[in-house]
Amino acid sequence: MPALGSVALGSLVALALAGCSAEAEVSVGGESLDPDATAETISTGLGDQSGLPDPGVDCDGIQNIPVEEGSDFTCTGTDPADGETFSIEVTLTDSDGGYRYEVP
Repeated sequence: MPALGSVALGSLVALALAGCSAEAEVSVGGESLDPDATAETISTGLGDQSGLPDPGVDCDGIQNIPVEEGSDFTCTGTDPADGETFSIEVTLTDSDGGYRYEVP
């Protein structure tokens, strides 16, 4: 039974995170985004919105994204309950590091 309970909890976490979205801003160091600051901001936002522990978020590789309105990229979230991964779609809203993210 414990395995079944952990699967159910993981499913609840995934449901709680699905559809979460917000706008945020990270400082732009030069002409690139900081992947660690972006991941931390998104993780905290998702945790706050869902009322659950902050998920792990990985935004490695975004340093090469053009910092301009409309640029988009995908970060990977990790459900803290079961280790399942999920996509986080991110779109820049301006050239100053503002962005909107959504868990589809």
